[in-house]
Formats: sequence, structure tokens, C-alpha cells
Amino acid sequence: MDSPIEPPDGDWWNEQVNRRESIWLGLSGAWAVTLFGWMLGWTEFGEQNQTGSTYKLSTEKFQQKVQSYKDAAGTLTVDEEEHLVPAENDIYVGALQWDWDGLPAVLRPGETYRFHLGAYDVQHGFSVRNEANLSQQISLQILPGYEWVLEMTFDDPGTYQVVCNEFCGVGHRSMHGKFVVTDYDPAAVSTTDDDESNADYGGWFTDATGGATENYDGTTVDETGSDEVTVTVGAEGNSGSFAYDPPAVSVSSGTTVDFEWESDNHNVLVEDQPDGADWQGHESIENGGFSLQHTFETTGVYTYYCEPHLAVGMKGVVEVI
Repeated sequence: MDSPIEPPDGDWWNEQVNRRESIWLGLSGAWAVTLFGWMLGWTEFGEQNQTGSTYKLSTEKFQQKVQSYKDAAGTLTVDEEEHLVPAENDIYVGALQWDWDGLPAVLRPGETYRFHLGAYDVQHGFSVRNEANLSQQISLQILPGYEWVLEMTFDDPGTYQVVCNEFCGVGHRSMHGKFVVTDYDPAAVSTTDDDESNADYGGWFTDATGGATENYDGTTVDETGSDEVTVTVGAEGNSGSFAYDPPAVSVSSGTTVDFEWESDNHNVLVEDQPDGADWQGHESIENGGFSLQHTFETTGVYTYYCEPHLAVGMKGVVEVI
């Protein structure tokens, strides 16, 4: 018996191919060409395939577009959760590790919307699935540096889940968003009013840097006189677990602040601090259960943020008095 790992004896590569093998090779080649042509035709004529226009655009510019869209949108509470209501039929969604900026949102059934899709950091997948009918779904790819514009119409009311179907890092599994397709009363939609209190701390909590910090209501928690204060990292806020709680706290000189991680994939980067201060923050991404302590001695305002979630407004302030 010939060895399966040793070449056959003789001039085997010049042997004539058996006719049956030629037939199967021909059939395989024809089928491959057929599938290739079918794929091209389906992309061109299949109604469920999304094409649209793509524009080269910097991440910063696209992020500004998403923020402008959010500023112009109204809000509507659905199932005790606040959703954006687009001012027009253009929807802007930015993908970032590990969230969807611009979601959740409320759309009307049967109405055509122009989705503007882009990524803030790495490649992401944009997979939309009707949670009541999983046969209704699309899967797209989003790349940083581009804005992909395509039209979508959702005839069936319901909740549509948005997940990332391209591995994008350790927090990939938690990257979920959604929009709700339903008729709604325009009178129930709240318009977005600029909160003048967000101009505190030089406008740090506005969208001048990153996204606006929605969980900051203009209140600075007064902890002066306390020896130790806790700030939760990754608390609920800013449309997910993307908040420091409290976002702003005032303490006395010599107070130790404990930063305690409640959820995954966050860090603490220092944006600004008083002259002579030496707070280094914590650059590494950490998960729930991690903690960090710093004793603040130099008086003044310390501003800080979470690098992966700056775009959704994860920012904080420690004011030392």
C-alpha cells in the first residue's frame, strides 16, 4: 500500500487526469462562477442589501456630527428609558468601544430614514435584529475615518436590537444598543434644552470636549470635612454604565478619594489640575472590583475623564477647597 504522506512513485504529475475527475473539476468551476455572478447580481438588485454612499471623514468631524444630531433631537421615555427622537429623518450613530453613540432612539414605522454610520476607534459591526423576528436582520461593517450613509425603512413596529458583530476588544460582548419602531404622540416628545449649569468648570461638562455629561445636573456634591470620599467609576449614566458618580464633588485639602470600578472597561485620565498638583490618574483600562486612591492636597479644580467613553460624556471633577 502506498504511504499517504509520501509522494507516489514515478512521473505521477504527468499522468493523464481521469475523465470523471475532469467532469467534477469542470462542474466545480462552473458552480464557483455561478455563485460569484449570483453574489454580484444580488448585491446590485437584492432589496435587502445596503449600499448607499460612503464619505471619507475624520473621526473628530463625525463625532461632532453625532453630537449635533443629539443636541437637535427630542427625547421620549419608552419603558422607563429615555430615547432620542430625531428632529429630521437623518439618524447618526457612532460606534465606539463598547457602546453606540446616538442610541437608543425612536423611529416611526413605514418611514424612510437615512442612517449615518461611523466608528470612533476601531472596526465595528452594525447588526440590527428585530427581537420578535430574528429572520429580519442586517449585518454591516463600520470603519473609522468614514461616514456611511444608507436608507432604511422599518415597516414592522417593535424593538430592534443593535449589536456589534465584529470583535472589537475585551468589552465586545457588552456592546449593545437598540431603537424602537412605534407610532408616538409628538406632544409627548420633550425638546432638549441647554442646561446653563453645564457651563460650570469652564464648560467641562458640555460637548466642547467629548460628549455632554448627562448625569451632571449642575450640582456639586459637598464632601468638605470628610476624610475619605468614594467616586464610583462606571456607574449608570450617559445612556449606559458610563458615568462617574458623583460627577462633581468638592472636598477639603488632604481628603482621600477612592475611585471604585463598578463596571468594566474604564480608566481615569487627568485633563487638567492646579499648578503644583501631581495626580497621575490611572491610564490602564480596568474592570469591576478595581479601586484607586489619591489624596488631594493642592487646592483647585481637577478635571478627568474615561478615555474609551469620553464621546458619551464620561467626565468628572474633584474640586479641592
